[in-house]
Amino acid sequence: MAQPFSATALKITGPAEPVTEPVSFNINDGRFRVSVSDTGLLLYDSSVAGSQMIWLDRAGKSLGLAAEAGDSAEARLSPDGKRAAIVRSDADTIGIWVRDWDRGVATRFTLTPGIHLFPVWSPNGESILYSGGFPINLFRNQAGGAGSEVRLTESPNVQRVTDWSPDSRFAIFGEGAADTKQDLWILPMAEPNAKPKPWLRTPFNEDYGRFSPEPSPKWVAYQSDETGRYEIYIQSFPDPHGKVQVSAAGGQFPVWGPGGRELYYLAPDNNNLMVVDLKPGTDSAVASAPRVLFGLPALSGIAEGVPYDVDSTGQRFLVLAAPAGKAAPLNLIVNWTALLKRGTASQ
Repeated sequence: MAQPFSATALKITGPAEPVTEPVSFNINDGRFRVSVSDTGLLLYDSSVAGSQMIWLDRAGKSLGLAAEAGDSAEARLSPDGKRAAIVRSDADTIGIWVRDWDRGVATRFTLTPGIHLFPVWSPNGESILYSGGFPINLFRNQAGGAGSEVRLTESPNVQRVTDWSPDSRFAIFGEGAADTKQDLWILPMAEPNAKPKPWLRTPFNEDYGRFSPEPSPKWVAYQSDETGRYEIYIQSFPDPHGKVQVSAAGGQFPVWGPGGRELYYLAPDNNNLMVVDLKPGTDSAVASAPRVLFGLPALSGIAEGVPYDVDSTGQRFLVLAAPAGKAAPLNLIVNWTALLKRGTASQ
């Protein structure tokens, strides 16, 4: 839609008019993929095909389709690898589904309308923690969907949950603030009515915290833009110290390998999955030089969450990709404001 606005009077000066449809959007935050120039050009993405989930081995070779194509943004494997919590969109909601690989069945986990994102399994696989509501805060429900969702936090800021510690004691999530940007917070899970507390708060953006997989977590991997671009770091837990930069040329979305011996992340161009070998010490860790594990298939435009996960063996990777044979088109309208004046832009 477009609506005329006076920059001098600072007010709307006419009714809204349709420009074009369909327009692709980011399933996580609702932002539409449109860019408008000062010279009357309007560029937009009209792809609505969504994503497909595929299995890859450590060499990047396809092991087959994991599920049918759909508007998916993120998939998180259960601890035993037999199920996945999948974020999917439909006509009026963004919800979480649970897919059982053995039975080939997907069931709806979140039943209420609205936005539900960033599913995280409990270590025993019996519950799922997720972000939802408005503003987006933290909720929990039984993985089978039989219970009622329980609100865990209440904040005016968007909260993005990213992990649940292997000892079940803590959840880690990102929350933005005006003075410190995106920070990492910890929520005690074993204490009734516990209040979250900041774990890492700096003037930079820290996000996508993930606990190391030991029985009691000793490290948190996360991404930070303190150098001017996102890099991957690890710090000790529960008290952050001994910071080690893991990536060498940018990176996002860290995921631990089995036993905490490897750490994976995406290269800045999203074309390669990187891996680093880790040798944790008492107060710090030694990281190897990053290397490319395998090249990734083309990502779907709608897959804006963490677009991959690894099973407990470190031998199989669940990856979100664009449906095979379907390139995402870009559309260009020249002098689109003239079409508005004639009332024909939507045609």
